[in-house]
Amino acid sequence: MTEEIRRQLRDWRETFDRGFAEPRRHRADDATFDVLGIRIAGAAFALDLADLAGLLPAMPPVPYPATAPGLLGLIGHQGQVLPLYDLQTLIGRGAAPAVHWWAVARAAPLALAFEGFEGQWRIAASERLQQSDAAGTGWAVRCGGALRPLIALDDVIATVTGRLASTPGLDDTTTADPIGS
Repeated sequence: MTEEIRRQLRDWRETFDRGFAEPRRHRADDATFDVLGIRIAGAAFALDLADLAGLLPAMPPVPYPATAPGLLGLIGHQGQVLPLYDLQTLIGRGAAPAVHWWAVARAAPLALAFEGFEGQWRIAASERLQQSDAAGTGWAVRCGGALRPLIALDDVIATVTGRLASTPGLDDTTTADPIGS
């Protein structure tokens, strides 16, 4: 690994960690917001950093005997056991052949696996553009040299929990648990 790559990785890590250390802001008051550039099925996408509780390099998850679409297994994060889902599957692009990163959701106890992490950017609100996009969020952001569909994690989480709620054999006490155990 060259020194330039080490420096870039160190800068990304410091910027990413600082984003979690700073107090969370209300979006209506923000002139800027932070996004994570990711790659899914070879295409550029973005996640709103405020929707995330962490970013981890992928390791093999623990298998879990369930048939939920996109469920890859279980992982541990900060003393919690979380279901790990394939984000590519959840946004309707088929199963990912390989994942290298996990994003831990802030709004629900689950993690999402994806192909690649490309960086973190603080962008002006004017760089968030309304459009019809492949992720179905209606928003895209211009960052990292690309126009990236912005994946709404609230919608992804609702999809996962909605599928579990409609699974026969699960009662009301199990639907709050994303893995249905």
